[in-house]
Amino acid sequence: MTSSEEKLSKFSTAINHYAQEQREKIEQEISEFKQNQLEEAERQVLHEAYQLIQGEMTAMRDGIVRDIAHREMNARKELLEKRKNIENDVFAKAKERLLDYSKSAQYPSLLQKYATGLSELFPETGTVLCVKKEDLQYEDLLRQAFKKECTVQADQDILIGGVRAYHAERGIMADETLDTMLESQQEWFEETSGMSVV
Repeated sequence: MTSSEEKLSKFSTAINHYAQEQREKIEQEISEFKQNQLEEAERQVLHEAYQLIQGEMTAMRDGIVRDIAHREMNARKELLEKRKNIENDVFAKAKERLLDYSKSAQYPSLLQKYATGLSELFPETGTVLCVKKEDLQYEDLLRQAFKKECTVQADQDILIGGVRAYHAERGIMADETLDTMLESQQEWFEETSGMSVV
């Protein structure tokens, strides 16, 4: 072989060798690029999956919290209704017992006691004593107990019994009705009954 052929062969071998190295280098770079891209895609997918799972867990937690709050509110509402029903029953029974008492033989002496006490608060004449319609039968008893000139009249707001007095000119009023006394006990009952809803 001639030296120029040899040179050409060596040059060709060197070019092929260089081309092969460049090819392997490019293939390596492509492989690394693919690997990096796959790893990045995998990281991205894992991140998106994590975000999705976190979002779903948050939504589930929020749903559970809302459900628990809703159930708690319904249970509290139900308890309040039961408590109110018990309170209404207690006060309905108390009202019945007071109504029965207002028909008893002891009731006129209670009216007498109330009229005497009111007499001390209303020293002038012109006082009006109000009673329920059925208690007008005790008008004479009330006048005697009040010991001053007064008017006795029926008051449709008094349903259970007792006496309410007022003096229009002086602008004063006192209430000794069983209705008001029973009503004032409701707040006390709510505070002391032990049926509070927390």
